[in-house]
Formats: sequence, structure tokens, C-alpha cells
Amino acid sequence: MKKIKISKEEIATFFKNNGRTIAKKTSLTLLVLFMITAICLSIYSIAAYSNLRITVDLADEKQTVQGFGASMAWTFQRMGEEGTDEVKERSVEMLYGDSGLRLNIARFNIGGGSADSNLDNVVPYCNDWFDPDRRAESFFMAENYLDASDEELFAAFADESNYDFTRDAGALEMLDMALATGNIDRIVFFANSPHYLMTYSGTCTGAEVQQNNLKEEFYGAYCDYLLIIVDNLVENHFSGLENMPEVVISPVNEPQWDWGGDGSSQEGCHFDPEPLAAFYDVFFDKLEAFNTANGTSYECDVLESGNYKFYIDRKDIKEYLEAMSKYDYFDRIESVSAHSYGADDSKTHRQKYQDYIDKNYPGLGISITEYCEMEGGRFDTIESGLLLGNVISRDLTMLSATDWSWWLAVSPCDYNDGLVYWDVLDDGTQKLSVLKRYYVMGQFSRYIEKGDVRVGATCSDLTGWAGLDYSAYKRADGTVVVVIINNSKSSKNVTVGGLSDYTKAVEVRTTSEAQTGWDEKETAWTGKVSLPAQSVTTYVLTK
Repeated sequence: MKKIKISKEEIATFFKNNGRTIAKKTSLTLLVLFMITAICLSIYSIAAYSNLRITVDLADEKQTVQGFGASMAWTFQRMGEEGTDEVKERSVEMLYGDSGLRLNIARFNIGGGSADSNLDNVVPYCNDWFDPDRRAESFFMAENYLDASDEELFAAFADESNYDFTRDAGALEMLDMALATGNIDRIVFFANSPHYLMTYSGTCTGAEVQQNNLKEEFYGAYCDYLLIIVDNLVENHFSGLENMPEVVISPVNEPQWDWGGDGSSQEGCHFDPEPLAAFYDVFFDKLEAFNTANGTSYECDVLESGNYKFYIDRKDIKEYLEAMSKYDYFDRIESVSAHSYGADDSKTHRQKYQDYIDKNYPGLGISITEYCEMEGGRFDTIESGLLLGNVISRDLTMLSATDWSWWLAVSPCDYNDGLVYWDVLDDGTQKLSVLKRYYVMGQFSRYIEKGDVRVGATCSDLTGWAGLDYSAYKRADGTVVVVIINNSKSSKNVTVGGLSDYTKAVEVRTTSEAQTGWDEKETAWTGKVSLPAQSVTTYVLTK
């Protein structure tokens, strides 16, 4: 290639002849950028600092809320065995009691048997990466069938005499205590994995990454297993209750995740979309036949997708819905369940999901059955609390979720997965503690009741730059609940319109400053509210 040489004299001549033009263009560009910046700052100032208005439309009815919950997995079985009476009673009150979160949904884990002693030295349970506290008991007496043929196992799983319902005693004690509060009206019996004797790997996690671990010939046996366990638990633990909770069975949990190979740290079972859709076909037939024969009305919680995000390089919720939609049972499904992992407080992921559902499966609802902040540590910060508030608020408003559950009700870990934390100190002393997120959860769970209907609400801040999240709900008796989150680091004055018939309010506030409980105070309702910086405020309005 021939090199081109340019002399200094030629460069100087070029700039002499063209310098003015370049300067003009540069000045014009800078002026345009300055004007755009000024306009943006002006719009931001108007949105963020003007007197904002939220308008509630009580006639615009959305979904009926079924409530809020958390999972009793893992820690509850240990707490039931090792916790002091004071710790057990107080933790239950903090979660399900009137003075606590008033959760009305309990999620009880049906273990797959990974805690059986004959698996103590079996991979993956003996590897450092498997958390021993995540091993779970099964009620099935597998020790009698370790060398059984498939035919013998089919018969054994369908025979109630092969189950010991004195097992998992710690978890059952905690369940009884939670039911005794009288606030639980829905219980979800969920399984992370089928019993290990039904799997290809012979354990409650796959031998390989993304292994479809439930043997196809055991689809029916797994259904029998779940129905026998649930029915016996209901008979033995619900019979004395004044009001019978709704009973839901969730046989599959986060089917798209790997759940196999090195690094597996808990029970879990991967399903590709087609095998999962085929399994549900068997389960719905079994469930219908069981309900008819026994006069029960057990329901099925479908999918428990690891999240509702859409991927490019792996199977996602779209593919599972497409596979299930080919079966007749799909027409009987009113909603599917999913977890908010990965989506966190993203509006984009929620909008994409809802647009897809509206286009392809109009009328299909969603239930959010699990979420936690997946980071190490215990973040006792208002930022962590606000994240939870935004996740709940946006799941309820953008996805019209019918119910919302956190992951672990109680956690002993140095991880952001608990509502209540349980610590056993070196001297044997046991203590319970909570973080800001506990109080933010209560802003929703304590004041939005089962049967409340979410209603439409709009804000004058169309850009969203003011940092407000908000939602409104009405009760059959006329009570209205409004929850407003101020994510901004500055206070906000807001006018709440559409509620002129209301004269009284109970204001409940959680802020970043010295908050140790729900600060409730009665006030006259004028529609004018002042929101502290980085706060969650709930208003319970009456006429």
C-alpha cells in the first residue's frame, strides 16, 4: 500500500480554510447538547419536585388479591427440633400472628428423602457444596424398598401403610403452631424433587446438568405419593381447625434450572418443557380422580417457573407454556406460578411478560410464589427494604399477581433469604432478629387482606423520575388501602385524588430512620400527604 505524506504546511492551510466551518459545527453541536440537557433537567425537575398527584379509580377493578406468604422449608424442620419454646412461639407470631406479618399463605416443603441416612456418603450429599441443612426428610419408608423392582415400587408408593407420618416432626410441629394462629387460609404443599427412588440419578438432584430426573414410568407413582402425603397431613393436622384452609399441591419447582452435576446444593429436579407438560397431564387426571373419590377439592399450583424473564440461550417460561397449551388440561388452568428472581424490580421484564401473555394467553393469571434478594450478607438497609417493596408493588400492579410469597420464612444464614433470622450463639443462647425488609413486607401483608380488589391508580409523573411506586385496593366493606413507596432521597408532597368520600385514615410508615415497628397513627384524611425520603407508607382509609 502506498503511503500518503501530508506536510505541516498542508495541514495548516486546511485548518485556515476550514477552521471557521469546524468551529461553527462544533459550537452548534454543543448548543444542541446543552439545550437537550436543559430540557431533560427541566422535565426531571417538574417530575421529581413538583406537587405530584396520584389518582385512584375505585371503579377500575383489577385482580382480587389472595394474600401473602413465605416458605417453611429447611429451617423450620430444624427449629422444630432444636428451637426453644420461646423461639418457636415468637417466630410463628412474627410471621403469621396478628402482631406480626399476618401472613395467610403457608408453603410447606414435602422432602424427597435426601436426609435418609443411607444417602450420607452418596454424591452429591457428601460433597462440600451440598448444604446439609437443605437435606429433607420424606414420609415414605424407603429403607424397606432400596432393592425393590419398579413394579414393587409402583405398588409401594400407592400404599398408605408405607408412609410414616411421625417423620419430619420438627416441620410438622411448626406447621401446627402456624395453623393455630387462625390466620392461615391457604397452604401450598410444594416439592423440590420427587422421591429419590423415582429418579434416574437415584438422588434428589440430577447426576448431570439439566437431566430430566423423574423417570417417565414413575409419573403416576409420583402423583400417588404426593396425594397420599397431602391427604394424610390434612387429615392429621387440619381436622380441629375452625376454618379449613385451601389446599394446593405444587409438584414441580423451578423446572428450567440445571438441578444436576457438580455444585448441586439442594433438592431439585429439572424438566424440559415437553416432559413437564406430559407429567401435568398425568397429574391433573390423578388429582381429579382423587378429589372425586374422596370428596376433596385439592388444587394444583402449576409451573413455579424460576422466573418470568425471557432468554435467548436457554428454555424459558414461554416454551413451558407452549408445551402445556397442547394438552386439554391447559384450558382448566386459571393462573401459573413464577418466581421473581433475576427480574428483581425491572419494569421491562414485567412488561415483556405481560405483553406476551395478553397476546398469546389472554386471561391467564400469575401467582408469585417465591423471591429473595440473592446476595450474601444481611442487608439491614432501607435500600434493601425498598427493593422488596418495589418488587411486590410491581408484581401486583404490572403483572396483576393474585398473591405474593417470599422465600424462607426463617433463615439461619448470613444471606439475604430470610424474613426472620434465627441465630444460635456459642453459649447456646437463641435469638431472633429482623431487617428493614421485614417491616416493608408488613406494609403489604398486614393491611392488604385476602379478597381485597386492586383498583386502578395513575400518577401525574408520567416519566417515573419522581421515584414513586404506588398501588390501591378496596375491600368489600368500603375500606381502601393505598401503599406508596418513595424511592427518592428527597421528601415528596403528593395529592391523592379519587377518594374525596373518605375522611379518616390510619397512616402506617416505614422509614430509614430508627424504624423498629409499624408506626401507626390515626389522622384526618385530606388527600394531601407528605412522604419522607426513601420510605414506604400505607394508608388505610374509611369514611
